[in-house]
Amino acid sequence: MVRHSLNPQRHSETLLPLVQDLLEEAGVGSSALDAVAFGAGPGAFTGLRLACGVAQGLALGLAIPVIPVSTLMALAQSAAETRVVALLDARMGQVYCAAYERDGEDWLTRVDPCLCDPEALPPLPQGLWLPVGSGSEMLGSRLDQAWPGQLLPARAGIVPDAAHVATLAARAYACGAAVPPESASPVYLRDKVAQTRAERAS
Repeated sequence: MVRHSLNPQRHSETLLPLVQDLLEEAGVGSSALDAVAFGAGPGAFTGLRLACGVAQGLALGLAIPVIPVSTLMALAQSAAETRVVALLDARMGQVYCAAYERDGEDWLTRVDPCLCDPEALPPLPQGLWLPVGSGSEMLGSRLDQAWPGQLLPARAGIVPDAAHVATLAARAYACGAAVPPESASPVYLRDKVAQTRAERAS
């Protein structure tokens, strides 16, 4: 059971009511929860801080752990392929990138999540890979230049989804990967979000 809301300017107002509505619809009380999962990034700073903060607040109030889930791995989970290179538009002309290979119910990380310029994408291991995400749509034919002969046709419209975050979180919980709420933190990858006037003009 999943709820979606595309209202980026009001997430802080709508997120907790959505959680409550979802629990009521599922007939589950908050005391029955084992853990709280959230998309840990990489992604937009404000959204990541909000997601992490809400997850921590809920978990602290219920005395349960938190499960941070990689946004890039959730993107890979959204694609029905064995090898996936997940790419998200990071703005400022860059992309967030990672590559994952399915191993049964788990994903093996073949390229660690990184922030890349289009001309400096990391090499992929041998094999055919499916590129997905807003970053693949942004880069277009430059992907074939970076990884000639290694790519399946890109699939447009695949995005990280809460249902796939939940699937990955359930697996992580079963493997003992939950953390105390105070230990949860977003994954930013970028430590700079603003450019100077000189940088913007260059």
